Amino acid sequence: MPYTLWSRNRLLGTSELAYRRSFPRLRVGDFAPTELGEQLMPIILGVGPALNALYDVSERVRREQRKKGIRRSRRAGHPAEVKRTTEYADAMSAPNELESLALELRDQSGAVVETDSIWLQDTYRLLALARDELAEAEPDIDFDDFREAWEPEPPRYQIYVELPGHDKWMSRAARRRNR
Repeated sequence: MPYTLWSRNRLLGTSELAYRRSFPRLRVGDFAPTELGEQLMPIILGVGPALNALYDVSERVRREQRKKGIRRSRRAGHPAEVKRTTEYADAMSAPNELESLALELRDQSGAVVETDSIWLQDTYRLLALARDELAEAEPDIDFDDFREAWEPEPPRYQIYVELPGHDKWMSRAARRRNR
């Protein structure tokens, strides 16, 4: 059954949400954006890359501070040098930009599906990050050798939908594991 993703009554794309279910109340699938959806992908996907960039800047500043003998607790928050960067501004504004889209999932009949959260991933970006890490760890291995020539390219985007109750189930599962 095709589901559709909307932002303020504008269609952004479709998904079957057909991946095998690994957790209760979590649905995942390939996502095919419309032209508008493709245009909005930098906002929809922006939180993850913004946080990664902020992490990189924060780690660089902390290393520089350690070289100077400055020790800071991570609980102290970001140093002033980090708060003055564009990476910090981007990471702080990305969630608000995404929230302003008011994403909603609709079923085949057009009815809104109640969700706790909706997020998307760029699989090409994730593969590029994996290639970079692999190249650093094992420079002699060609990541592209793992994919057979006849295999299709993976879908560009994936959508994740948390239905109400998913967080509670995950919390209970974590408590059971920690006993």
